[in-house]
Order: sequence, then C-alpha cells, then structure tokens
Amino acid sequence: MANTNTGSSDDTATPDSQREAGEGSGKTRIWIAIITGVTAIAGVVIPLVLTQDGTTSKPPRPTPTVNSSDENSSEDAAVDDPCDLNRLGDSWNQPPPSRYNETLFANRLRPRTYSMVTPDSNPEVSVKGQLSLDVPAGQVLYLIRRPDPKTKDTFGNRGNNRYYPATPVTPTSAGCWEDDNRPVGYDGVKGIGQIYMLVLVGRDQAAKFPADRAAKGWDGYSQDQWRAINSIDVMSFNVSTA
Repeated sequence: MANTNTGSSDDTATPDSQREAGEGSGKTRIWIAIITGVTAIAGVVIPLVLTQDGTTSKPPRPTPTVNSSDENSSEDAAVDDPCDLNRLGDSWNQPPPSRYNETLFANRLRPRTYSMVTPDSNPEVSVKGQLSLDVPAGQVLYLIRRPDPKTKDTFGNRGNNRYYPATPVTPTSAGCWEDDNRPVGYDGVKGIGQIYMLVLVGRDQAAKFPADRAAKGWDGYSQDQWRAINSIDVMSFNVSTA
C-alpha cells in the first residue's frame, strides 16, 4: 500500500523517514563515488587525447637562476671606467689636481689625467685621461707642452717656459684620450717638469702648428707669441720628470 503521508515542515521525523533518508544518503554517496571515479579517469584520459597531435603537455622547465654578480662585475667596471684609468699599472701616476675651465665643465664630470715617465736622461712621457667635453664645430682640441721654469735639468738649466704644440687630441665617445712615448727634449733634460695643456684652437691655426714646428731654428712660441694665438684653455696639469 503506498505511503501517502507527505508530512509538513514542522513534522518530527519518524523511524520510516529516518530509514528513507538513510537509504537516500547511501545512494548519493554511491553516485558521488562514481562521478569522482569518472573524473579521475578523465583526468588521465584527457592529457592522453591532447597529446595525440605530437605536442607535449609537460610544463616548461623553469630557467635556472644564475648568480650574475661575478659575471657582471667586470662589465660594470668597464662601464664605470671605460678608459681603464683605475686599472693602470704602478708605473702610472695621477698628477696633482689639474686646473680646468670651469665654464666648459659646468655640470660635467671633472677631467682626470694619469702620466708615466721613463727613467732615461731624455725621458719619454705618456699621458692618458678622460674628459667630458663637446668640441665645438670648427675647433680642434690640441695638446701643448711647456717646460716648467721652476724646475731644472741635470745641468742646472731651468725650463724655458715656451709653448710647444704636440698633437691634436680626439677623445672617444667616452672621453678617453692619450699621447704616448713623447720625448721631453734632449739628453740631460731629466728633472725639467712638463706643463701639459689642452686648448681649443681654430682648424686653420691647428694646421699651422706642424708647419711652424718644421721651420728652421724654431724653438716653441714665446709668451707674447702664444698670447697672439686665439685659443681657449681647457685644462692643464704638471708632470714631474725628476
């Protein structure tokens, strides 16, 4: 005989209703178990289906982390010191603080210079440096030497304080420049210091320097002759040959 008692919302549970609820829960658990099993099987089957086209479903292997501090140290050093001035040997010296044109170097790094002098009686001087300077169009950056009148050679003669154009200088994009193995002058000149100057001159004047040096009997420019040359002082520094 069919049970027609539907009950109401406030009915208390009867033994029959408890037994029916228990049977329903058991059926629910069975269906959940079946669905869970099917899902687990699908989780295995689906990747197999996806890999039928030959592609791999494996996640990409993580890129190993490399400690680049050691590898980048030399690169960082090269960026910080592109002219290698900090890695020069013990034979190189940094001259006393240079005089430089504060207007030209406003808001720019202060120029640096290093020098090396051979121990010969006629020493050879090499200079290297770095300067942040934009050479104006139509101008040439020129290296000038001047024997320091406050110093003496091995014979007791003082520097003549005349101006000797040495060579045009073309800094690299990083401001590096150099002049290597330039003799001071004569045997016994050791002891006379060299005042090195970098100046800006017009291209026409720069072209006259070699011709003047080649002239017979020419021995540098006097103070008055140099003042007559239109030039802009960029910087200067002293190199001792003692």
